[in-house]
Amino acid sequence: MSQRAYLPVVLNMQERTALVVGSGPAAADKAAYLADFGIHPAVLVEPEEAVNEGLQALADAGQAELQRATYAPSHLDGQALVIIATGDRARDRAIAGEARTRGAIVNVVDDPDACDVFAVGYVRRGPVAVAVSTGGRSPAFTAALREHLDDALGPEIEDHLEHYVRWRERVRAAVSGFGSRERLWRELRAAGLYKVLLRDGPEAAGRLVDAAIARHQSDGSAS
Repeated sequence: MSQRAYLPVVLNMQERTALVVGSGPAAADKAAYLADFGIHPAVLVEPEEAVNEGLQALADAGQAELQRATYAPSHLDGQALVIIATGDRARDRAIAGEARTRGAIVNVVDDPDACDVFAVGYVRRGPVAVAVSTGGRSPAFTAALREHLDDALGPEIEDHLEHYVRWRERVRAAVSGFGSRERLWRELRAAGLYKVLLRDGPEAAGRLVDAAIARHQSDGSAS
């Protein structure tokens, strides 16, 4: 596997479509991965192939759409993301090339050198998602680290997020200018805001936020 630079990003798939090509366990895993984030993938299955039970369950639950058809490049038209899991490397790479010519982002299962993106390991707590990736170098380590994070992150993470959302609104209402707000948040991180929240609770952390707001307002009025 070649050494490449990969940029970790969060991809907006709202009003965009995704296609999974394949019928086996790998295709089922990738379709479930998409469905867990609210994406309703189409899954292209060759007419003669048996459908994996997990894949059929997703379709029965309305979380994926099974399309029984012989693959043709036209199936790729309009797809923002294409995940290829036929199990035939040469065929997978050929489909990947055709998908790229149509502007799709491509993931080829178990072939990292043919991928534009990887389906990372992740832990979700409501709207909070923590992703883990090794750039495709070791899926086993990705899985081990994901399990470690799953044990470490409790449901209180969602409450922590809500505190930060409220603090963000207070800061936006009280401090004008993007640059000023960014400086304020850098100061709060340096002051250990999250550690204060964990150790002393939201009231103590909120006082830290209020003090930072007051300081920035004072600095602004002085200038």
